[in-house]
Amino acid sequence: MQNFIFHNPVKIYFGKGQAAHVADEAAAVRGPVLLVYGGGSIKRNGAYDDVMAALRRAGSTVVELPGVTPNPRLDKVVEGVRLVREHGVGLILAVGGGSAIDCAKFIALGAGIGEDEDLWDDYVETGRPAPEGLVPLGVVLTTAATGSEMGDAAVLTNPERNRKLGYVSFPLTPRFSVLDPSYLLTLPDEQTTYGFVDMFCHTCEQYLSLPDDDNLSDEMAEAIQRHILRSWRACRRDPRDYEARSNAMWDSTLALNRVISRGKDEDWVTHGIEHAISAYFDIPHGAGLAIVHPHWMRYVYDASPEATARFARWAVNVWGVDATGKSARVLAQEGIERYVDFLRRVGAPLTLAEAGVPSDPATLDALADHAGEAGGSYRRITRDDARAILASCVEPVGF
Repeated sequence: MQNFIFHNPVKIYFGKGQAAHVADEAAAVRGPVLLVYGGGSIKRNGAYDDVMAALRRAGSTVVELPGVTPNPRLDKVVEGVRLVREHGVGLILAVGGGSAIDCAKFIALGAGIGEDEDLWDDYVETGRPAPEGLVPLGVVLTTAATGSEMGDAAVLTNPERNRKLGYVSFPLTPRFSVLDPSYLLTLPDEQTTYGFVDMFCHTCEQYLSLPDDDNLSDEMAEAIQRHILRSWRACRRDPRDYEARSNAMWDSTLALNRVISRGKDEDWVTHGIEHAISAYFDIPHGAGLAIVHPHWMRYVYDASPEATARFARWAVNVWGVDATGKSARVLAQEGIERYVDFLRRVGAPLTLAEAGVPSDPATLDALADHAGEAGGSYRRITRDDARAILASCVEPVGF
């Protein structure tokens, strides 16, 4: 197993009624609370009322920043930075899903850098580490998808440049996160599906990578993937099943709190290519992943004997493919086919056209340019490789 450092200081309040702890967290800081959220869903599911009641108990002044969109945008972050500085905010509280959380993370970063520095050019584009001592961040989670509630990563879109980039820096880690599965009971079916696609892909980005040693992280990843699939099926049977939503919420968090990436190279090519698609066409992140992920698998599964063996193991241990009398190559193919069939049955798009994304040469070139040298573990993906993967997305994966 490779050397690694692991430190995750996020305090998790899990279960019904845990938003009450926001009062304790808010009372421990000085200054107003900036409440960052999207549309009306947090007022329909009860999260907004619960949070506001807690903040009243804490005696906190509340400054609200509504209107965060999916694929959060730079202009909303700039607006939030202005509010933090103007009001002397002491706690940034994101109420919602990954978009609200990521927006809040970048607001904390933008408010913590020098006024002569540019958030996008000097930090997001370059990956320069965030300074210490940012305004603390709290989360009240209302979706199960990104895992941003227990991690140091965030994604931001700059629509003026058609750029969507991930950014990772430890000071962006939330101080605490409230995970109340009750808030998931009213999620629309499409949002539930795309959330599961996201969390499942997160585990694969870490698991489907070198090294192929006797790694506990890999066995944990397989267990989480199997559990994600069970939770997904349970939520489809009964969207208001609290137990199923509870498992989904914890699945999402464990999929990307960095436990299963320890000792691994990781890959993240699928996310890099998807970010290009949603930067240009603003489609749901999970929809883009459902399109790209199986095509990336088809492109790399036979890149080396190690890659084929890993995909074969995945097919057997996650999808339950019978290995009797089959080569590793055939097993790998059956695993990918099982995945594609599952995505089809839950209604996720499998081609660019199904998501309303054009596939003309100029568009594919622009998307490939955005993806650039996309990285990779079993196979290093160049800009031209990304272009080839995108071109394959005009048809569902087949062998």
